[in-house]
Amino acid sequence: MKTLNIIALILVILIVVFLLINILLKFFKERIDNLYKMLTNAENDMLEKMNNKKELLVKMINYVTKKLKIESSTFDEVNTLEINDLFSFKDENVLDKCYVEIIEIREDNKKSRETKDVKEFNQNIDEYEDNELHIISLRTFYNKYTLEYNNLIKKIPFNLVAKLKGYKIKTLLEGREIDDSFNNDLEV
Repeated sequence: MKTLNIIALILVILIVVFLLINILLKFFKERIDNLYKMLTNAENDMLEKMNNKKELLVKMINYVTKKLKIESSTFDEVNTLEINDLFSFKDENVLDKCYVEIIEIREDNKKSRETKDVKEFNQNIDEYEDNELHIISLRTFYNKYTLEYNNLIKKIPFNLVAKLKGYKIKTLLEGREIDDSFNNDLEV
């Protein structure tokens, strides 16, 4: 009878330990999964915003080339640029260089009369700046949670779960931060 009780007790302890391990692994898996989903959503949002950035520049380029008859090699680069990778900082540099040229052209041609085209052009510039702020905030969000995710999957027992799920270390995104060149309505 005593050996039967000892075996039953050992079995109950093993079942409880198994259940606790299972619950903990599920918790670890959910935490990693949530971070991974957040990062994936942020990547998709940034890719969408980067494509939106290019589309706005193309609209502005069309205005500058058709109405003001100004050409630039940077404009050609932007028109041929395919944005399908967030980690190509070179692509973003081309877009930023083009935007700077467009702003300089706008400043040089301020005397043009107020027409519907000019208003639309200025509206595109405002949209571009809003879009750029959104990209910067998404990049900041992404980098913050990428650091958390990377640190998490290096720790035991999260690394075991990450290996089982096939999660890998993610790369931080480069980019410029908010500075004084933005046309901020709010000043602190």
